[in-house]
Amino acid sequence: MNAHSLDRKSLSIGEYASKLAKDDTVVMPAASETVWVGGEPGALMRLPTFCCATPAPAEIRQVLWQGKAAVISFVMAPDKQNPPNAWLYVCRDASYSLTKLSSPVGRNIRRAQRSLKICPMDWPTLLDEGFAAYRDTRSRVGLSDGTHKEFWSRFQRFSVNPAHHVVGAWKDDVLLAFMTLIVVDDWVAIEGCFSTSVNRELRPNNGLANYVLDYFLVQRGFRTVSYGISSIQEGSETDGLHIHKTKIGFEAQPVHRVFILHPFLRPLANRITLRAMNTALRFRPADRRLLKAIGVLSYLLSQKRTARHHKNDEP
Repeated sequence: MNAHSLDRKSLSIGEYASKLAKDDTVVMPAASETVWVGGEPGALMRLPTFCCATPAPAEIRQVLWQGKAAVISFVMAPDKQNPPNAWLYVCRDASYSLTKLSSPVGRNIRRAQRSLKICPMDWPTLLDEGFAAYRDTRSRVGLSDGTHKEFWSRFQRFSVNPAHHVVGAWKDDVLLAFMTLIVVDDWVAIEGCFSTSVNRELRPNNGLANYVLDYFLVQRGFRTVSYGISSIQEGSETDGLHIHKTKIGFEAQPVHRVFILHPFLRPLANRITLRAMNTALRFRPADRRLLKAIGVLSYLLSQKRTARHHKNDEP
């Protein structure tokens, strides 16, 4: 249970982008205080994810062509032409406290505080002790990537960036849950939360969320803690995650989530391709990348239908 400090000064967005680029992550410049970062193969997303400003058309073209991205994604404030289609989970309450949460949630967090040791941890300890929590979480959500190889690849690569941190919840010498964080400027993004299927009644995930919100918003005066965007994956446990995140202190902000396909690939965005993907899914029902691809393509096709309807409704 080796301790690790969260106290050091956070990187600026420019320093963070530079560190990512040195680790061979695809990074593209963006408007002030944001950056485009490679995630899934062929995909670029804008960070921080809670930025809702609409990128300029020139910026989008530059990212698609120079970034060699098959698809880019970002969120924007909804309007009449772009209605809400996702939830953005953020907490900006500088006076966050347990007293502002519902009584049952407050009791659950206090149970975690009494029963568990919640503290920052170093990366070697996570790599030694965290696989069970990762494996059990991936299994519970119906994904097939809960293997030791995937675990090691994901977190060994994630660990090399100094803006990346991890907080763990321990029962004696057993790591029950951990939460990975991206800490940049005056904001924090919760990159993931993983827990074992044993001792869940001790509420380690609730304890971790409370620790992060209190430490960064109240003690250090950070502006924002983000818990991501609702999933595009079909079949994901969206409703359960939405309830969990809103109960533990995050505001669900309606946003319009945008996916833009590279011009060379747009002819492939059709129902024939979607049918082929769904056929492949029958043979690989827990494939995370395939589920995401189906979600993105379904979204793009729905946007096409909406655009056609609007055009037909024009006088």
